Amino acid sequence: MGPILFILYAAELFDVIAACGFAAHSYADDTQVYISMPASDHSDAMRRLDDCITQIRDWMASNRLKLNEDKTQVIWLGTRQQLNKVTAHVLTLPNATVQLSTTVNDLGVLLDSQLTMADHVAALCRSCFFQLRQLRSIKQSLTLEATQTLVHAFITSRLYSTATACLLVLVDGCSTGCR
Repeated sequence: MGPILFILYAAELFDVIAACGFAAHSYADDTQVYISMPASDHSDAMRRLDDCITQIRDWMASNRLKLNEDKTQVIWLGTRQQLNKVTAHVLTLPNATVQLSTTVNDLGVLLDSQLTMADHVAALCRSCFFQLRQLRSIKQSLTLEATQTLVHAFITSRLYSTATACLLVLVDGCSTGCR
């Protein structure tokens, strides 16, 4: 099934999610369900999320799709003070038990529960330094122009794509929070 057909096929999924009181985003076949509420209401949010995931699973089964509950991730976002109020650390689904994460991967951006981006920056630095060490080992075989091209291909492109992705995630998060 092509991407356009899949989008048309799965469009009704957003109605199911909205009926649960949640909002959603999709990218290809990954769907993110989210809600904004005070930390003191976390027990209610977990119950509603469990019910919503059950309804999503049932809708998917009736449409010949399968929810991969083992790949489900849950993260609370907030300040340290807000996160200290949250006592629920496990979401129990019919076919899986999901431990709440402190970091999730959202389209290649590592988001932590306080949105500090520290984990993402650390992973990006590790990746860039690895590429630089690889280039250093072959530098004597390259011209200056070839070295510059490879640095731009392997380092600058990562920094640029990360900056773009971070901006998109932050803009999306801000627009969601302003609704």
